[in-house]
Amino acid sequence: MPSDLRTYVAQDLRIHPRVAYQGFAADGMGAGLAAGLPTMSPFRTDYVGAIAILDWDHRLPSQVMALRIYAYYSEESLAAGEEAFDDRLEEIGLRDRFPEFDVPDFEQLVADEAYEIEVSPTSEIGRCRLTSAWRRDILEADADRAVVLTRESKQFAEVKKATPNRPVTLGDLEAVSWTPPCESQLSIWTLDVWYLLQFDGRMGSGRSFLVDLENEEIAAVRDFSVRAG
Repeated sequence: MPSDLRTYVAQDLRIHPRVAYQGFAADGMGAGLAAGLPTMSPFRTDYVGAIAILDWDHRLPSQVMALRIYAYYSEESLAAGEEAFDDRLEEIGLRDRFPEFDVPDFEQLVADEAYEIEVSPTSEIGRCRLTSAWRRDILEADADRAVVLTRESKQFAEVKKATPNRPVTLGDLEAVSWTPPCESQLSIWTLDVWYLLQFDGRMGSGRSFLVDLENEEIAAVRDFSVRAG
């Protein structure tokens, strides 16, 4: 089975009817989109299949479409995903009578991994994000190890040195989510550890340490910002 979701996009790209009506579905489009995507490898379990859909943005003409990729670890979950796709397609068909009326899209189908990638009408690839809620479900042992590795790293030491007056009320290092390669532009999955540097009651910002647990190192450091609530 393919170990990268780009293969599924290239081989079997499905098109929302409202996208097809606008003439965006050209031959070889899946291969073209796949060539522009970053690495999309599995978390910890190999894929047995995936559903890739170029989805409608509920605008005519469309401005920013969504490439939705639903990935599956087992034949059972793949079958459930295909059934959900067929049900949604049928629902769209029943309501797709007049262009001025809205119809459903393919958001939130059942999947083991789910991604959303922005695609322009000229097939330019934009932001890619993992939409699976489980990305924030982190085993305590993994979180503790990521925090220890971050605290012992030279990268964290440099941040601490550069921010000697950071208020202790901002808290400690915190493991917040799993980060896939398509978001980090790395070749591996990492665990994102945040270190808050500023917070005004509404917005916070700080440094994010992407931890490679397998090799026990900091793979990258980047800025982050977050809104409270």
